[in-house]
Amino acid sequence: MNHTIKALLLITTFIFCHYMMKEFWGDNWVSVLSDLDQQSALLLFPAKYLFIYGPLLVVATLLFKHESWYNVLGVDIEGFQRYLLAAVVCCTPMVIGYAYLSNALNLSITGIITGSIYAGVFEEIIFRAALFGVLFRFCRWGFIPAALISSTIFGLGHIYQGHDAISAVMAVAITTIAGTWFAWLFCECGYRIWFPLWMHIFMNAAYGIFSMSGGAAGDLKGNLFKATAIILSILYVNLLIRRGKPRQITLSTLFKKRPYFSSQHYKLATQNT
Repeated sequence: MNHTIKALLLITTFIFCHYMMKEFWGDNWVSVLSDLDQQSALLLFPAKYLFIYGPLLVVATLLFKHESWYNVLGVDIEGFQRYLLAAVVCCTPMVIGYAYLSNALNLSITGIITGSIYAGVFEEIIFRAALFGVLFRFCRWGFIPAALISSTIFGLGHIYQGHDAISAVMAVAITTIAGTWFAWLFCECGYRIWFPLWMHIFMNAAYGIFSMSGGAAGDLKGNLFKATAIILSILYVNLLIRRGKPRQITLSTLFKKRPYFSSQHYKLATQNT
């Protein structure tokens, strides 16, 4: 089976999951799981994510059986702690800035888990690894077409955060750009999901804990502090590159098909960095 057919199968599966699987979910599961977790959504959210997007994860791993499932989904454990520490450092100025701007705290553990941890884990694995990552790494799409598909759908999923037409468009645009940035981090960090995942979790958590306003679009002051996290993450990746990590996103990989770059190749190339 050639790469074009595999890409079409993956995209078709994603469309089916994203738009059709919700119809099979059923209201009964919502009431049952909500009763079990006492309306906290701690069980409801992961169950719904896995039900809706489970077929995508299965198809992605079956299409590329020559690779381990954890490599296809970007969850190879190597780098887990290193990228956690890097994300903490990158997000610290933003957290301090939000604490300075905030007039209220929301320390709900349930809210942090459902709004930050679940969102970071599931959205990064689904949109960055299973959709973008497979199209870019294994189907040999260019970075821009692969990122546009995953990031645009990711952005459209945040349209509800706008309270009018203009803010809705801004929310979609900003989250689409954010999705592309997360995709870049995923590529440049060994095709492992940990760095964009931790960044996603910490940024969401800071936004929720300090009750920042403006939805995904944010406000001017809040966005200035958010920008510090983004800039520091870019500087971190460039530090890795200066230390010898091979750069993955170049002019030659933006639009054209690229040669397959396995996790083993990456480990060999970076073993001395």
